[in-house]
Amino acid sequence: MAKKYNIIYADPPWEYSKGVYQKFRPINQGKDRLINDFYKTMPMAEMKKLPIQSISEKDCALFMWFTYSHFEKAIELCNAWGFKYKTIAFVWLKMSCNGNLLSNIGAWTMGNTEAVLIATKGNMLQHKKRNDIKQIVMPNTDLRKRGGNRHSQKPNDVRERIELLFGDIPRIELFARKNFTGWDAWGNEVNNSITL
Repeated sequence: MAKKYNIIYADPPWEYSKGVYQKFRPINQGKDRLINDFYKTMPMAEMKKLPIQSISEKDCALFMWFTYSHFEKAIELCNAWGFKYKTIAFVWLKMSCNGNLLSNIGAWTMGNTEAVLIATKGNMLQHKKRNDIKQIVMPNTDLRKRGGNRHSQKPNDVRERIELLFGDIPRIELFARKNFTGWDAWGNEVNNSITL
């Protein structure tokens, strides 16, 4: 029988359609690079087929990173995995090492934030430990605190806030890029705790 979790934290490797959303121009590197130059993406159909329902407890919260162009797809993926969207849990204000606001090219406006939604099944409110967890994430601009300087590397602050919000209950990070104490992990860049 598969281990089950009350917390699932995921940073899906979203695919981007051809065009502006697929290209990135890193500062000081001068040439466009595709998202696949940084990490392997996964088609939506494959992500939907992952057996997430088999590893999620009856009461479970899903925290999922998404870019705003993928909001509808994020909701669709939540539903496919058996969860119901609740709200935006965290908004990461992206800052450079020297404290300047980062801006990514977008089709309409320059993007300065990335978000994490929360979706649940069952009664996760009974597991909630605190009511003072802030939504805006402005991590220390020291990249070691952020967790590294790799493209798409997310701030450790979010993982820590999830721990504070729900305490020490079984949790896993999906599409993980690093192993963390107290968290099981699954992904193509880490030692996997489970097989999916």
